Amino acid sequence: MKYRNMEDCINDLEQHGHLIRVKEEVDPHLEMAAIHMKVHEAKGPALLFENVKGSKFQAVSNLFGTVERSKFMFRGTLEGVQRVMAVRDDPMKALKTPFQHVRTGLAAWQALPKQKSISLPVSAQEIQISDLPLIKHWPMDGGAFVTLPQVYSEDPDKPGIMNSNLGMYRVQLNGNDFELNKEIGLHYQIHRGIGIHQAKAVKKENH
Repeated sequence: MKYRNMEDCINDLEQHGHLIRVKEEVDPHLEMAAIHMKVHEAKGPALLFENVKGSKFQAVSNLFGTVERSKFMFRGTLEGVQRVMAVRDDPMKALKTPFQHVRTGLAAWQALPKQKSISLPVSAQEIQISDLPLIKHWPMDGGAFVTLPQVYSEDPDKPGIMNSNLGMYRVQLNGNDFELNKEIGLHYQIHRGIGIHQAKAVKKENH
């Protein structure tokens, strides 16, 4: 099964008993994380927090809390991804038996980012960082974090999908000396992917 958006995923999980809705107001400052950790430790369901204090947006957590649930969500695409990764690890295998890997090529093509012209509700409005659920996980954290975001960047010298980078980099939304709604913190390795893109962008800006 392929999901069009996160709402499709949430509805599918709920219909199959993999998600519950938390309707009571929950504070994103430590309380949400505490609930999440208890449910995760118990190998419980995914959680949809419908009423996040101080935010107009809902928040979902524990999606990947169990291997069983992860396989369930990707049940329609997991086999194709496994074939792509196998060919990536051993490209000669595909060259030796090209006709056996036609589906693998199709799976790889479908995995590429695609531009959509459809206007979605979430993209039809401009939001501020302060509008989001600012979830602080641990008392000693510097601020609120997003732990598994998808961060997309392109090479400033060679823009486009083929020279892009899509990774999960821990994002700090507020705290420290950040100016809210203007600055965030992004945790990544400077010698790989997005770090190289940033170094090139800074160099171009300084020249």
